Amino acid sequence: MSHHISEHPSLQPFDISEYKGVRGKNFYDIDPALQRVVHRYSESFAPDHKKAMEEHIRKYGELVGGILDELTEECHKEGKYGEVVKFDRTGKRIDFIKYSEEQKLARKISYDHGVVNLDFHPEWKYDFTHIHRYALTYLMNMNGEGGVACPLAMTDGIILALKKIGTEEQKKKYLPLVAGKGSSSHFMAGQYVTERVGGSNVSANRTIAKKLPNGKWELTGEKWFCSNPGDLWVTTAKMEGTNTVGMFLVPRIKENGELNGHHILRKKDIIGSRGKLTVEIIYDKVEAEEFGRPGHGLVNLIRYIIKTSRLHVGLGSSGNARRSVMEASEYAKFRTAYGKKILEFPSFTKTLAEMQILQTGNCFVNFRSANLSEKDHDAAEITVPLMKYKSSSQASYITQKAILTLGGNGIIGDFSPLPRLHNDSIINETWEGTHLIITDHCLHALQKPKVYTAFQSLLDELTKSALNHQELKNAFEVFQTKRKELEHCIKNESKDWKDMNRVYIADVTYQVFLLAEFLEQAAYDIANKLPTKYLYFANGYAEMVRDGLEAPRQKEGVFFDSKAIETFLSF
Repeated sequence: MSHHISEHPSLQPFDISEYKGVRGKNFYDIDPALQRVVHRYSESFAPDHKKAMEEHIRKYGELVGGILDELTEECHKEGKYGEVVKFDRTGKRIDFIKYSEEQKLARKISYDHGVVNLDFHPEWKYDFTHIHRYALTYLMNMNGEGGVACPLAMTDGIILALKKIGTEEQKKKYLPLVAGKGSSSHFMAGQYVTERVGGSNVSANRTIAKKLPNGKWELTGEKWFCSNPGDLWVTTAKMEGTNTVGMFLVPRIKENGELNGHHILRKKDIIGSRGKLTVEIIYDKVEAEEFGRPGHGLVNLIRYIIKTSRLHVGLGSSGNARRSVMEASEYAKFRTAYGKKILEFPSFTKTLAEMQILQTGNCFVNFRSANLSEKDHDAAEITVPLMKYKSSSQASYITQKAILTLGGNGIIGDFSPLPRLHNDSIINETWEGTHLIITDHCLHALQKPKVYTAFQSLLDELTKSALNHQELKNAFEVFQTKRKELEHCIKNESKDWKDMNRVYIADVTYQVFLLAEFLEQAAYDIANKLPTKYLYFANGYAEMVRDGLEAPRQKEGVFFDSKAIETFLSF
């Protein structure tokens, strides 16, 4: 409806007057790629388990596309962001974070739905599998970080670590707080690791932990990035008199009811992920508990906390990008330019098709990586950091492309979520390590003979059926070419060359992995006599890899095939 009362022609409704974006839709029901991975990774489940899982995910898709989308928009307005309250009315130090009612409700809805703690809901009678957990993560991030997704990731990591290395006393005391159904502390697990002197190099940090006679520890130092300050957090410190980094649990309130010895200095003025606060903190004799064996601090940090966060960043970035493609596609149904629908311009449809191919493929390989991680497959040592790097960087690329498809409307913060999604994508690129750090981890894994062999075996397994289908010949040839290039990089280039070009090597690894995944998906359809839409995706991505992202598309390729374009644009 037009808000104008004049009958003058210049003030009448126009092409986007009824545009509302995709809000109000069930985000699970309109995502064929997510539905596909949920189905395929649960084929071995008992029918009642599979049905219950799909119903739970679908219900969350409704919440994310409805009330949670509305709440996220409301709590990302000036005056609604969280604030640090250092003192109460009497002048007593409380160092408390005050959030808007909309932010607290958004957290409560997701927490109560069981996005990280469904296995602590007594009515849930099945395993809380990776495909289930990370389908929820993917959906949640369709609203961006939202002040919920980052706390979700850290809470998930602490729950896992408590299960694996927590003492019985710690499990009894803290699991009800961060995982228990009905807990009043929604997503209140934080992560305080980074210091100004160390950054990603945790071993360079200076916070010191002193052992107390009662078996607890006393921490003194400074933490530069404290994500989601709340009731409980995981932190690191060097044990006094050593260079050994330990991992510790810190409650905000001590057992005697006093504020634990920390002081919030200020909140960070970061460009994205603004729904939850990130702050700077001084530890002034903070009381902490050792979390796992003290000498295994770094190992446990990476194994449980960082690895979980990286899985969330990969899946979350993919969900972020999916929302961006959805918004761009929806806008294209309304907008006209120069007397034509913008979908009638080949350059525009090419852009949308490429965005769809990139995001759909990223969705597939993220869930493949999560499945490998769940099975403790050696190849996960490559794919988990690879997904963290590539998913976040690609999300920034796709969100920017989506903004540009909306033209000037794309940069308006209250027209669509795209500007916020783009800024959140950049945060994901830096969280848990920048590209140079993460690709170094990926390169290190690629050079482990056992891990590299496992990755090659995975590629063989994914592509074995493709050899039987002539229609996959072109995509398979591109896969073979890139695989040989990766082999050359790893086995023939010098150490210095590999170190300098680690990002490029990661990009080639990703291309090989995704080409293999698309070949597997297409071969699966052909073997099961299903519509061949993933054949288009496989060939489209192969062309993009062969020629380059910004290269001209070839007349004989899928981008000039009307059926292929229709498939991409309706996906």
